[in-house]
Amino acid sequence: AAAAGALVLAAAMWRGGAWRPLLGRLLAVNGFVAMLWLTLPWQFGADGIAASAAGRELALQISLRTNAIALCCLGLLSGLDAFAIGRAAAGLGLPPKMARLLTLTVRYFDLLAASRQRIERAMQARGFRPGMNRRTLRVHAQLVALLLVHAMLRAERVGLALRARGFRA
Repeated sequence: AAAAGALVLAAAMWRGGAWRPLLGRLLAVNGFVAMLWLTLPWQFGADGIAASAAGRELALQISLRTNAIALCCLGLLSGLDAFAIGRAAAGLGLPPKMARLLTLTVRYFDLLAASRQRIERAMQARGFRPGMNRRTLRVHAQLVALLLVHAMLRAERVGLALRARGFRA
């Protein structure tokens, strides 16, 4: 399965996809896999914490399957925008409401990421330098709160715009 995923990804790259974004996404997936490797192979026994062969085997299986799925998805979905993915999902039998929800979710994740980048750029312009201290935690908590407020306000504006255009859920 991993070989098939690698072939699909290679075909997508040969077709003209960009390497850096795809490898960045694969790195993010493997960050999750690394967390599995840090936690799954260990077991509590009479002697304390010990490495488990069954846990290592399970972590390896999950790692291989996760990477195979990620490679297939990245290869098949590369070059598609949110609207094309929503149309494809609707064409595959996803209910229309779910396809619209998928499309809007993908679209607004990008907008939320852009808001986060703007806020972080403003923080850096004001001299914020992250460290391992209480101030950094407080500033990052404020960043998350501000992003949630931005998301809520944007959702209200989008809801009003959809209703103004006659959209019915």
